[in-house]
Amino acid sequence: MKKSLWFLILVAFLSFLLGCSGAKAMDKVHTAEKQEIFVDSILSIDQYYPLKENTIMEYEGIGNEFAEKKTFVEFIGEGKVQIKEVNPGTTFVRVVEYKNGELREIYAEGEFYHIENMLNTNTNRNNILLKEPLEVGNTWSNEDGSIREITGLNEIIETPSGPYEALVVTTKFSSGGILEEYYAKGIGLVASIYKDGEFEVKTLLREVKNKEQKLEVLSYYPLADKIGTGYLEQTITFETNGDIKEILEKILKNPPTEELIPSISKNVKINEIHLNREAWILEVDFSKEFADDFNIGSAQEAEMLKSVVNTLGKFYDVDKVYITIENIPYESGHFGLREGEFFLVDISDVVEIE
Repeated sequence: MKKSLWFLILVAFLSFLLGCSGAKAMDKVHTAEKQEIFVDSILSIDQYYPLKENTIMEYEGIGNEFAEKKTFVEFIGEGKVQIKEVNPGTTFVRVVEYKNGELREIYAEGEFYHIENMLNTNTNRNNILLKEPLEVGNTWSNEDGSIREITGLNEIIETPSGPYEALVVTTKFSSGGILEEYYAKGIGLVASIYKDGEFEVKTLLREVKNKEQKLEVLSYYPLADKIGTGYLEQTITFETNGDIKEILEKILKNPPTEELIPSISKNVKINEIHLNREAWILEVDFSKEFADDFNIGSAQEAEMLKSVVNTLGKFYDVDKVYITIENIPYESGHFGLREGEFFLVDISDVVEIE
């Protein structure tokens, strides 16, 4: 039990073990084209950690229920990559940067079920994952007290997607545990093996898919035949470096059934969405057309506001939503917000639409 708990903590802290590219499994060893290695040959991190868009990597877990995982490249820019990782216990994001010969994990946040670009967020991590020169014996330490060393350059590792020739990084923790990470050229992380005495957990690459990320979203709309709010679950598709504002806008404008009506009109734009992490309030600014939608009765306006607030609040996992129109707090003939006030997510009396 103690070992399992320790590994779960490791999963939360060390889940930078992410691949970033893709290749189909082969019956033979996956390796770069064979060539003679000269003394002045130089290996670089981008060979072993390529940044490629719309890549899903699925890993098999052995030895612990949280070892299985799936990763997706959400955003790429200026030498940084944001990766969403899902395992049976949670979902979180990592931001990794390749700069000055080092690959560093510079940001991490757990319970991250929405989509938000964190590439330029203030760093909260400083863990070196790989460090040049990529040669056996290169060693460095991290803030957590762990010691990392490149211990192999051409090691063969077997995975469900096939055997790979890999660079190996071995991490020794102060607790006594040892982690081996295997990086293959042109692919990224293909395996990680954690050992602590007889306790062993493996995370092995099972499949690589070059496709978009799909997420389930609860969407709310006013009912078409009476005053009220209905909801259903929809699937959205997100490409690397996509615009989540446009996707949410489309959801709000297009109910999938005639039993519901749009939450906002076709001319409305979402100017900005910002998650205030200090107050845990979602701040949403709409275009001026949003006010035109509410030249209606107070009851219908309440249901439209409820639908907007619930859809956005649920997606970002918050209870409070602050709405502005062209940066001015929301106000109509029936409802209004002062600076610092907000609408609450309210799922009372909503009707599930089959």
